[in-house]
Amino acid sequence: MTKKKFFTFLIIFLLIAFAGTAQAINWTVANQSTLKWDAVTKTSSGVDIPAGDTITYEIYIVKEGADKDTAVKVGDTTELLYTITFAEEGRWIAGIKAVRTPAAAPENKTESTITWSDTTDAAAVPVPFGFIYFEAPANVGGLTPQ
Repeated sequence: MTKKKFFTFLIIFLLIAFAGTAQAINWTVANQSTLKWDAVTKTSSGVDIPAGDTITYEIYIVKEGADKDTAVKVGDTTELLYTITFAEEGRWIAGIKAVRTPAAAPENKTESTITWSDTTDAAAVPVPFGFIYFEAPANVGGLTPQ
């Protein structure tokens, strides 16, 4: 292989390698974190949600690598932010689902799919993220001079 071909191959390889890491998850170490999102104002077909209808949001977490069907609902809110407190150690992915309650038929609620924090859909999540929570060790005891 000539030097020119080798360097061309190396540059292509590096570009591919760095393109793959561009979608990496940004991990935040915390036992508690506040999520925020944009208001849902349209239906899935792009029509404005009628005045009087209510939009609420359900918040979910799931351990990294676990089947998202095992997600745990941690809260509901009408606000555009929610604080999650992690009670179990691990690496966590968060998700939000919108729930529409029509004013004309409140018994006919409809739901969006869950938008997960690790999605590669840049319109939904500009930078994929997750959380790492590990409890700190206990304080040192028995401290004496030697």
